[in-house]
This record gives sequence, structure tokens and C-alpha cells, in this order.
Amino acid sequence: MKIAIIEDEENAVQQINNLLPDIIPAAHVAAVIDTVEESVAWLSTQPLVDLIFLDIHLADGPCFAIFQQCKIDVPVIFTTAYDQYAIKAFEVNSIDYLLKPVRKEKLQQALDKFQRLTTRNQPVVPEQQLQLITREITKASSYKRHFLIPHKDRLIPVQADAFAFFEIKGGVVRGITFDKKHWLLEESLDELTDELCPEAFYRANRQFLVSRKAIKEIEHYFNGRFCLHLLPNPEEPVLVSKAKAGKFREWMAG
Repeated sequence: MKIAIIEDEENAVQQINNLLPDIIPAAHVAAVIDTVEESVAWLSTQPLVDLIFLDIHLADGPCFAIFQQCKIDVPVIFTTAYDQYAIKAFEVNSIDYLLKPVRKEKLQQALDKFQRLTTRNQPVVPEQQLQLITREITKASSYKRHFLIPHKDRLIPVQADAFAFFEIKGGVVRGITFDKKHWLLEESLDELTDELCPEAFYRANRQFLVSRKAIKEIEHYFNGRFCLHLLPNPEEPVLVSKAKAGKFREWMAG
């Protein structure tokens, strides 16, 4: 079984390489490629492989440019760092995905699915589904994923998903990370609400913008409101009004 790994993160390549022999001993990695340009050149000249692991974002751009430049008729398992808000596009019988870091049990499930589809001779990347994935990933890519925060005489890079919540106090916006660090931000809370992925962050009220991952418990509060218990805990209670309670419930269940 010949496999191509199109991936620009060395750790992800190593994880797949280390796990494959335990799951499919006969697997042979024919190529490891990290750019769109090299992928197109390789796929256009080499004999077809049996399976491709394909990273969503390569060193020189999104992987979908490969499909626009050459025809791929072999099964594809996408790898991605995106969370569930982008993963919905992959939940079909003909396409699978792996979240990074790649875990053995998830790789096993993806390869089992690949073998089932191969047995049925099903198309692996239907054009309609590819278009859906492209739209979802393009939309997700437009949201802010990284911050470069001025701190004293330095600029500190912080990933968006490192923040548990954002709050405004005395006209100053602070971002609090899961490791309890406090960062002063230049953006307003309204700007952050527009810039961050709405599937990952929710504007609970005028004072708080919270990460889904930080919500550990939801308490019924007075007058039909919710009180959110976050980790780490903010200094003040985070309340969702009765008017927003229905939409908040839908967001949490989405």
C-alpha cells in the first residue's frame, strides 16, 4: 500500500510515520511533500498512490489549490488543526479527517473507513463535497487565529484558542488565557466579537466574550438567566440574559 503525506508540519509527519506500521504493516510512504507547488508537480508525474494524507494549510497556501491544478482520483484523509466548527464539512461517508496532534485510535478509525470505502469503490472526493469543504475552511480561515500583543518592549504571540475569555473593565479590554495570564488588548470587545470565530467564542454580555472550551458549567440563575462557570474563574459572575438564553443554548448544542 503506497501512501503520500502532503504536510508541512514535521511533528504531524512524524506522528503518521510512527503510527502507520502498527496499523498497516504493509504501508509504504512513497513521498512526503510540504507545498502546493511540489505536490502538483509530484502528482502530475508520479504513479498513483493508494492513499494521500493531506494537510489543509501547506507552506505556500491552502491545499485546495492542488485540486484546481491536477485531478486526484485516490482517497484523501485530511489533516487539520481546526476544531469542530470547521470539521462539520468533513462528516460524510466519502471523506475523513484527522485533528492534530494525530492520535493512534483516530488514525485507526480513518484507515478503517478508507478500507471500507475502497471495498465499495466509492468516490472519495466528490466535487460537491469538495466545494463545501472549501467554503467552510475559507470561512474559518478569515477569523483571527493569532494575536501579536505589545508587552513592555516586546511583541508576544498568543494563539486565539489560548484565551478562555475576554472582558472589559473601566474601558480596558483584557484577554485571560487558560494558564491565567492577563493580556491588555488594543481591540474593543465589539471588534473581537467580529474577528473571532463565532463557533468558538460567544458574546455572553456587554462585558464578556467567552470561549466554548472555558465553559465548565451552566447554572440556572434568577429571572431566566444563565450564570456561566468558567475555568479559569473571572472576578465577576458571567451572566447570559433571559433574552439571549435561547440562542446561547443553541450555540452550546451546535
